[in-house]
Amino acid sequence: MKFKLKKINFNNFWDVFKLVQIALWSCILLIFLFFVGVNAGLLGEMPDLEAIQNPNNDVSTTVYSADGEVLGSYYNENRIEVGYDDLSPYLVKALVATEDKRFYDHSGIDMTGLFGAVVGPLLGRDRGGASTITQQLAKNLFHQGFHKAGRIQRAKQKLKEWILAAKIERMFSKEEIITLYFNTVEFGNQSYGIRTASFTYYGRSPKDLKPNEAAVLVGLVNAPAKFNPRRHPDKAEERRNLVLKRMVEAKIIDQAAFDTLSKKQIKLNFHSADYREGLATYLRENLRQELKAWCEKHKKQDGSKYDIYTDGLQVYTTIDSRMQRYAEDAIKEHLKYLQESYFKEWHGKEPWKSGERAKPDLLDKSIAQSQHYQDLRAQGKSDAEIRKLFNQKTDMTIFSYDGEHGSYDKDTSMSVADSLRYYLQIIQCGFLAVDVHTGEIKAWVGGPNMKYFQLDHVKKSTKRQVGSTMKPLQYAVAIERGYEPCHQIEYIPPTCGENGWNPAGSKKFKDGDLVPMQQGLWYSDNRMTANLMCDFGPQALIDMARKLHIESELDRVPALCLGVSDISLTEMVGAYLTLANLGEYCKPFYITKITDKKGNVLATFNQEHSAAISPNVAYTTVEMMKGVVNRGTAASIRAHYGLPSLALAGKTGTTQANADAWFIGMTPDIVAGCWVGFEQPSVHFASSGTGAAAAMPVVGKFLNRAYGDYKLKLNMNAGFPHPADSTLDINFDCSVVHMDSIENSKPE
Repeated sequence: MKFKLKKINFNNFWDVFKLVQIALWSCILLIFLFFVGVNAGLLGEMPDLEAIQNPNNDVSTTVYSADGEVLGSYYNENRIEVGYDDLSPYLVKALVATEDKRFYDHSGIDMTGLFGAVVGPLLGRDRGGASTITQQLAKNLFHQGFHKAGRIQRAKQKLKEWILAAKIERMFSKEEIITLYFNTVEFGNQSYGIRTASFTYYGRSPKDLKPNEAAVLVGLVNAPAKFNPRRHPDKAEERRNLVLKRMVEAKIIDQAAFDTLSKKQIKLNFHSADYREGLATYLRENLRQELKAWCEKHKKQDGSKYDIYTDGLQVYTTIDSRMQRYAEDAIKEHLKYLQESYFKEWHGKEPWKSGERAKPDLLDKSIAQSQHYQDLRAQGKSDAEIRKLFNQKTDMTIFSYDGEHGSYDKDTSMSVADSLRYYLQIIQCGFLAVDVHTGEIKAWVGGPNMKYFQLDHVKKSTKRQVGSTMKPLQYAVAIERGYEPCHQIEYIPPTCGENGWNPAGSKKFKDGDLVPMQQGLWYSDNRMTANLMCDFGPQALIDMARKLHIESELDRVPALCLGVSDISLTEMVGAYLTLANLGEYCKPFYITKITDKKGNVLATFNQEHSAAISPNVAYTTVEMMKGVVNRGTAASIRAHYGLPSLALAGKTGTTQANADAWFIGMTPDIVAGCWVGFEQPSVHFASSGTGAAAAMPVVGKFLNRAYGDYKLKLNMNAGFPHPADSTLDINFDCSVVHMDSIENSKPE
């Protein structure tokens, strides 16, 4: 059988019409089959439905303070996810008005916009935008790399984008698409997602953004580098005003609001994503190390280990952002003053070349151990050549408490050798504030600036001689062994120790005087403390330290009572915390819980309490320590820092040659401890490095601001707790013994 094709008569309307129909349907079928092929992988692998529902974006681990502030994050891409309810309405409306005004009318592909993009240039008009929010989301979710692709590759990617957009529209509501978009888009300055961007640029939640702030951030999504408000404020304002204009057209704001907002300069409250900047930097670095160790031991449901840089963990800490700021501000203010005093004291001299801890070759060793020196040696240069290079001046940025524009950075010109000499003399510090009742760490400052100094002086691994802050433990030993505050001690050289051990006294008492024991603590008298050591021996003091959870190695020598052993600030604050808490030890801690990015709790960290010493011993020791701040070595703290009625006890500490300055203060709510010194003990103060002069002001400033903040709900009128034992009857009134001769004390 033979078939003959019917000849088409192009002069016949119906024949032509049928031909057009066949061609049209054939094109539609071919296009359909083509898109089916693209979806099946014709132009490369397509993400499946599950991948779209669960996009594999790196999500930052976020660290929160106890009062809900974001302290920082750990990330490959600095991203924190939010829900739709966390978005300001201005953000949502501004985005739709600017990027996709028909967003709520299309199903992923805006045919009207697409037609305008094709026909507009032919008619000499603005081509308009054809890419919808959903299409942009598809690109963001799967990192298609549109801007780097060639024309052919870009065309392929565009087709895949359309298919993904259609899938996304079928699977998600418009609200969910908006939320996904804001969680995936880049905003510059290492900020991915609106939550991070809002904090980075304005220090606030996306929900709290004002119209002009929302306009700035929405303007960034188009080109984060080009419209960066820090680097290009003029272009950023121009882009912001365009977004505001679109908001007027969409009736989100009125013309009057536009006229006002468009004239304003962009004002940022910028928070750097750099882990070395921002609030609580030392704590965050310590936390990072702990989280990495935690991730090594804990696995996800699929058996893989958690990753702090990609899995979006949420870490909740005990840190109070307000107390943390008060601590950091107090340190910056006081150390700036102290550094100026130090340079005046040692002007033109090198302190490591004199004193009991002198190391005349310290600078030479610092030069030889520097990385720059090692690099030059590796290049084959001689020592003479290296020394010559080290003494040539060059432009550099150095740390300074008197840095430019409120920072710690100062531009200058100096040689490498002079810079090493300079950094050896920069004052260091450590500060820790802990809640007495719970052990929650409220403020942690490990040093003056993480960018320049990485050594954390709060960590247990960082230890220094504690000086007279050890003395309360020696007096606690005496109380535990039956002595009372008014127990009289003969003021004579100690009878224990080797080589005629006879530490200098405070010059408050005369040889042969009978002095009430508590006054030896008030005035930090070394001879009085040494006599107590002789009464009970070094082992009794070591035992007391262990009861108070001091784990550092302690020298079993009589001078232990004067603080010759190296102990961390955390351990000392923990010991004082036990005294303030009627002998109950509360282990200082700073993590409360860890959750995944969806809020599921992965780990909780409970308070650790244990009975350490007798409540009576703790109470009596604290009552004696009140005298230190009321009339002893820390007597100036009340008047100078506005704490006239606060229940306050504490102890100053100063080590040999003024190398270490300490003060630990206790209130019924908080124990706050501060160490001030230098990275090398051979670098020291000349005269201003006592505990009362160098460390106590930091604690005083901190307590003044913390108790002055009514939102913290600290009780200025509270008193230290009393033991439940109603038979406790201890006499602290030793006024009949030598009180007239020891008034008007001076700081140690």
